[in-house]
Amino acid sequence: MQRAFQSIVGIGSWPWLALVAIGCSDPSEIQLGDIRTYVAPSSATVAPQKVSNPRSASGGLSISYEAPDGWTDRGASGMRLATLAIGGGDQDYEVTVIPAAGTLEANVSRWLGQLDPSASPESLIEQTTRVLAEAKKQPVGEAEATLVSLMTDAAKDTDEVILGAMIPIDETASLFVKFKGPADVARREREAFSRFVSSIRWNEGAPR
Repeated sequence: MQRAFQSIVGIGSWPWLALVAIGCSDPSEIQLGDIRTYVAPSSATVAPQKVSNPRSASGGLSISYEAPDGWTDRGASGMRLATLAIGGGDQDYEVTVIPAAGTLEANVSRWLGQLDPSASPESLIEQTTRVLAEAKKQPVGEAEATLVSLMTDAAKDTDEVILGAMIPIDETASLFVKFKGPADVARREREAFSRFVSSIRWNEGAPR
């Protein structure tokens, strides 16, 4: 009997202390093994959480666009507001539209690192400077997009390259449009990529 009681209350060799405590306690007090349910008053409020996702922060951002001929529209998923596939022989290559914070410079540097993970910081800075110097501007509705090409004239057809664009939607976030695939596909679709970027519009509720 004593061993069983000790294993329940967990007070070692002094079971009588627990018996005295339980015997003298007010029945309304919480006892060992009690399971009680509490309901919060209806007036209770929960503090709002800060949202870092630009889609949510801009009121549920949605976009419309015109898909170029030969591109397959795969719709939105996750953080992607749009995914379109470009046929490239035995494989499709994606063009994505994603809302994000950050500068074009930071994203270009990150993209260059994706193309060449072994590149030194000094090389990335040099390449980023060159890419931004060659960037082009074009209107997108009431905004202005910046288009970049992470591809040199000497790139072989099979070399992996990136076409990118940044469209500011407010002071803190932009739409980043990106194609990543072989240089021959990028060369063939560069004009279509530019037209696609120009066609993008976002909902009236989003800041511009």
